[in-house]
Amino acid sequence: MKVFCFFVEPASYSVDLGINIYDKHKIDYCFMNSTSLASSDLLINKDLLENKSFLYKIKYTYHKYRTYDFIIVNGYNNIFFILNFLFVLFFRNKKYVAIESDTQFSSPSNIIIRFVKWIYLSVIFSNKYILGFAGGNYVHKDLFRNYGMSEDRIFLMPMMVDNCRFFCEDKIFPDKFTFLFVGRIVKHKGVEQLINEFNKIFYDKNATLKIVGSGVELLNLKKKYASNQVVFIGKKSGKDLVKEFHNASCFVCPSIFEPWGLVINEALSSSLPVIVTKEVGASYDLVQDRRTGFVVDNIEEFGHKMLFLFNNKNILYDFSSNAANLMRDYWNYALYDKCLKNVINKLSV
Repeated sequence: MKVFCFFVEPASYSVDLGINIYDKHKIDYCFMNSTSLASSDLLINKDLLENKSFLYKIKYTYHKYRTYDFIIVNGYNNIFFILNFLFVLFFRNKKYVAIESDTQFSSPSNIIIRFVKWIYLSVIFSNKYILGFAGGNYVHKDLFRNYGMSEDRIFLMPMMVDNCRFFCEDKIFPDKFTFLFVGRIVKHKGVEQLINEFNKIFYDKNATLKIVGSGVELLNLKKKYASNQVVFIGKKSGKDLVKEFHNASCFVCPSIFEPWGLVINEALSSSLPVIVTKEVGASYDLVQDRRTGFVVDNIEEFGHKMLFLFNNKNILYDFSSNAANLMRDYWNYALYDKCLKNVINKLSV
């Protein structure tokens, strides 16, 4: 079976996925966008479609639909998925089209947006040639279920990074307890609330909070909160980023909204226990009931769990070992490979 994939962007995770899985199975792919905030340092020898004309995009998508037996598209609200869906509707030669999504199920508060979303997704998800590739087993599958996709067309296609980049053979915890945040410094990441909670609890303790990343709030937060205990590192990538993970004690992700959060994969692969809010999509598969960290409801509980791990080194070490084992033995490219092959084998029958 000939398979083609439309990736969103040449981010490090998608480029690595292409090299480690798609190239291995001779699955061709392209990138809808030309750049990414999580850019890869690897050379990309694939089509970049962002700056192409609308007519070119139509011809390109049409050619791929006609040439390949199975199409995978990252997301459902882009021109490339819409075109493939229209081809499914109106062409006699039907092809299966899979939506690969890290979107959690949620119902918009605005009644008009909620109605439009329900109409759009219900029409798409009810079509028997449309499959759902959910990034996780829980709220990510619920997105497809709640808008009418039948269970036999919903598959796990796990959100993945190249875990091997972050593995450390023998985790050594720093003498000064180090909480690490990595991500964009923007409002919905909850960085300011995290800093305030940290300062309230750890002002007299041997602990530091390292904040790695850049964003629109960086300068303001740095001006307000930078201290000997709250350290702003700036943006890091590659080996420099891995070093920050390896030199930390615990990873913290206080996001108000996070569809998945691949940084959780990176932290766990680095043998770091994690504390995350329940809004972080990765929490359902990688933290909840996995004994790799804590999932919390609010920032006050977040602070309590930070203090708990600070005071309970044995549990910290236990969570660290569980985190590394989960990413080495289960949530890895072998799992993605198995999930993808299962779908292809099913469609080939």
